[in-house]
Amino acid sequence: MAQAINKGNQSAQRKPPASLSRTMSIPATSENFLLRLDNRQISTVENSILIWLDTYLDIVSEEFNYFIARFQELVHLILPFFDVNRCIDFILETKNEKIFLVVSGSLGETLVPIIHDYEQIDSIYIYCENKNKHEKWANEIKKIKGVFQALEPMFDVFRRDIRQCEDDLVPFHILSSNYHRNWKNNPADQLFIYTQLLKDILIEMDYKSNTKKEFTDFCRCQYLNNSYQLNLITEFRTDSKPSSSIYWYTRECFLYLMLSKALRIQDINMMIQMGFFIRDIHREIIQSHSKLGKQNSTTVYRGQGITEKNFHQILENNNGFLSFNNFLIATTDRDLSIMYASFARDNHELTGVLFVIEIDQSKSLFTPLDKISYYPESEQQILFSIQNVFRIQSIDQIENGLWQIQLKLTTHDNELVRHFRELVQQEIPNKNENEWLNTVKMNIQQLNKARGLWA
Repeated sequence: MAQAINKGNQSAQRKPPASLSRTMSIPATSENFLLRLDNRQISTVENSILIWLDTYLDIVSEEFNYFIARFQELVHLILPFFDVNRCIDFILETKNEKIFLVVSGSLGETLVPIIHDYEQIDSIYIYCENKNKHEKWANEIKKIKGVFQALEPMFDVFRRDIRQCEDDLVPFHILSSNYHRNWKNNPADQLFIYTQLLKDILIEMDYKSNTKKEFTDFCRCQYLNNSYQLNLITEFRTDSKPSSSIYWYTRECFLYLMLSKALRIQDINMMIQMGFFIRDIHREIIQSHSKLGKQNSTTVYRGQGITEKNFHQILENNNGFLSFNNFLIATTDRDLSIMYASFARDNHELTGVLFVIEIDQSKSLFTPLDKISYYPESEQQILFSIQNVFRIQSIDQIENGLWQIQLKLTTHDNELVRHFRELVQQEIPNKNENEWLNTVKMNIQQLNKARGLWA
């Protein structure tokens, strides 16, 4: 499990002046709250952390308890901070998660202009009584999503923002067009190939009959004191079937959040724990796809933000291959996708991208989500298999800060995987499935460890 607290490079990010926190008294009953948290409580299996920073926050109040119960429907790890410098230290040390910050108006007016450019911070919410006063300065900062006098309106905006954040965090890998000649000398190509092999192993693996029980036992430990998610874990354990895996994947609950984090940071141990679920989703896609009527081709869209580094990686590999490291959801609604891509303009760290995906329905592996998704409004959405590989056909700028990337779904994913196996077998022959898994796991971990040298 990835730790929420990991030392990162802090030199490029300014800390607020010490005088800012010295002027604030900390409630005596709360000052040691964070010191009492053990490592399990300040780690998370999700992509996001919610922080409430307020000098006079009362953690035993009815308001705070309501805040915890309500917002834990969307994010498990919620941390109160009373001291500015402790809060900033925590944010700067956070490496693998995105921070959503709730802060009081008077404190935010001084602090937010200093910290809003921190890459760890996704969104900021001002919670205060004097909305008119604080809207004046808050409207000038794009990461501030609103000034709120009540928690429920904030919850609605937070739900939208965390969904968008999850979409923007969907990872992908790039394979150069000439990989077959140079893959052994190209770490990015190696990572693409080994990741595709890992997906194939997880899908084909035989799992023990008690795998789901062991997984849900693990989940219950991760979601201690979160009654909302604990109830869902119990429901999944007792009621879910392999044929309802897409229903559970599209539901707003622990499963999607945990799988999204594991696939994004390539937590292979967690991916193996959830391998049975990955396999079941893949098989349900195959089964649902087999029932589709014949249609030659169609075009779907996906709008999201991607980092500048990832965007330039795509630019440098036009005509190469791209694989999303998740079960990708796309839609037939182009205008809606452009709207989602445009949201990235509020974050200077992201580039807005509209993926335009051409698919051959008779050969490509995907399924429409209507009738099988948890949400009834999914009639225009489709779900791609995690194995799918796309060819990058063109990259064009639509307008300032917004790009269109044309992808074509390859029709020979299984052949590609077999080819990747053949390439690797030349280097590591005579491996059984367990040895294959260990070899692939070791290579991915080594490549990710070295990514700072070449990414």
